Amino acid sequence: MRSVCMATYNGAKYIKEQLDSILPQLREDDELIVSDDASSDATLEIVRSYNDSRIKIFNNENHGVAHNFENAMRKASGEILYFADQDDVWLPGKLDRMETFLREGNYDVVLCNCSLVDANLKVIKERHYDEKWPMKKSLLKNIVNNCWLGACMAFTKELKDACMPFPPKVVAHDLWVSYYAQKHFKCGYMDEVLQLYRRHENTVSFTGGKSKNSLYFKIAYRLYLAWHILWA
Repeated sequence: MRSVCMATYNGAKYIKEQLDSILPQLREDDELIVSDDASSDATLEIVRSYNDSRIKIFNNENHGVAHNFENAMRKASGEILYFADQDDVWLPGKLDRMETFLREGNYDVVLCNCSLVDANLKVIKERHYDEKWPMKKSLLKNIVNNCWLGACMAFTKELKDACMPFPPKVVAHDLWVSYYAQKHFKCGYMDEVLQLYRRHENTVSFTGGKSKNSLYFKIAYRLYLAWHILWA
């Protein structure tokens, strides 16, 4: 069984395209966990309109994006988990190809490549990862300049159970899970583009764009993560 963990917040504009790209890839016993952070638009109406028993909706009570994903992880029952952003588009075969790569390599977490696209799915950058093996970077180098992207990750239940609960001030779910994995688990990278990673004005993260966070915040936050990883 596989669990796709999607965190939603006012995502009505793009979420249908994402759901249409994910649901055909799910097997009958798979699940799509939707954790919603108090959306005020039509996000949940769109999700419910599919009337698909594999979709399970939970409330996150406005706790922020990282803990919204943590809530989805907590509700997930699958042996393999995938993070899904509400505004991307997955390419056909992503779930199966990542599962096969993870199992054959006996990995605990794997990362695929993606194309960066704009709001209209026009390609900005064909391949987000230019390096053949981005995770050859040390844990310290990744803390300074992260190469992990949650939307491109698949990981095991064992990793999920080990890295939870998140530290209270974590603001990026993928950083915490990936750093924990790099310290304690076996990581793999498949150099294959398996999704379109959408960049637009209301996007939550800043991959492919310039972060709005101050230098002080970037340094303080990385020190916070490093401290918790050190003692994890």
